[in-house]
Amino acid sequence: MNEVLYPVLAVTAWGGCAVKLYALRRGGSPAGYAVCVALALLGTTFTVSTPAVWGWLDRVTGVPNLAALWAHLSVVGFSGTVQLLLLWWVNPAGEAGRRARARLAFLATAAVAMVVLFLASGPTEPRAGEFVATYVSRPMFAAYILVYLVAFGLGLIDVVRLCWPYATVSGRSWLRRGLRTTAVGAMVGLVYCAVRISSVIGAQVGADPRRWEPIAPVASSSGAFLVILGLTMPAWGPRLLQLRGWLRRRQQYRQLQPLWVDLHRLMPEIALEPPVAAPLGTLDRRLYRRVIELYDGWLALRPYLDEAAGDRARRLGTQVGLREEELAAVVDAARLRGAVRAYTRGVRGPDETEAPPDRPDEAADLAGEVARLVQVSRAYAFSPVVAAAVAGREVLFPDQTEVAM
Repeated sequence: MNEVLYPVLAVTAWGGCAVKLYALRRGGSPAGYAVCVALALLGTTFTVSTPAVWGWLDRVTGVPNLAALWAHLSVVGFSGTVQLLLLWWVNPAGEAGRRARARLAFLATAAVAMVVLFLASGPTEPRAGEFVATYVSRPMFAAYILVYLVAFGLGLIDVVRLCWPYATVSGRSWLRRGLRTTAVGAMVGLVYCAVRISSVIGAQVGADPRRWEPIAPVASSSGAFLVILGLTMPAWGPRLLQLRGWLRRRQQYRQLQPLWVDLHRLMPEIALEPPVAAPLGTLDRRLYRRVIELYDGWLALRPYLDEAAGDRARRLGTQVGLREEELAAVVDAARLRGAVRAYTRGVRGPDETEAPPDRPDEAADLAGEVARLVQVSRAYAFSPVVAAAVAGREVLFPDQTEVAM
């Protein structure tokens, strides 16, 4: 399991660090750089814990299981970095500095004790898997693990204690989500600590320390993944929303295609620039122009608008229970579809035809205009109500009532 989980998490942590550094490229705060350090320490932890890297370090250094000490010290460093970050977030500068110095002194003491106890625990054979369970029965090694777990666990408790309440008062939605995700990841990390403490206690009383071993990598990996997500969420979360918005606008651009194609076929001059099937970098500008072109075509068809088809569409839509906005869309679509047919035949309607909406300006609610035209375009192309109204029918076929819009 470690052969898969740990490399994936190492890549995730280093990737998160890169994302955060990219977000800080135009200048950042000390808190932002602290998050980068925390992610780099997590990446180091899972990199050296990967069995292939673990074995390579053993061969290169000649110190068996040095990767374990390196990984555990990195975890303590990660825990301390996050604690310091949160202390500076939620406390005045003076109090934060005082608490930070005390926390750093404790973590430095724990790190020195870990190195001493690791070296004093006696020789070990290279063992990337079940390293803790194999040697935890040794008193010195058990003490080493307990010091590591206390330093790590107290940090996780601090993360939960500070992140969750601070999230409730955070004004930025993605920061709030990130803090809560980090707190949940810390809670899962405490499960890992509990498993390891159980192994230490169990080994001292003669129980099999391997009994709970399968839970440890799962808990540590899932907890670390959630913490990585939480720490990087304020950086990539807003961009995710931007991507979702871009994909929605691209879909709307394509949904406007059926109506635009028919109008452009009749009046090529409405096109402000050569059409593009799937614009990428110029999507927003082309979507705005597509709206202008549709309104220009609609305006040019004013003498041909089929009011009779619109009235029939209104009656049919009312019969099948369309909502107000859906009913307005099928009425406009029926009038336009009838107008396209009349324009092709050269048959003009009455002069008193109701005028279409004016062109929107750049300050108007473009999103609302696009949404409305998408409904009209979809009804124009697919609605059986529109098809029946333009054909002069006052009723729908039985199989069409379920798909009236």
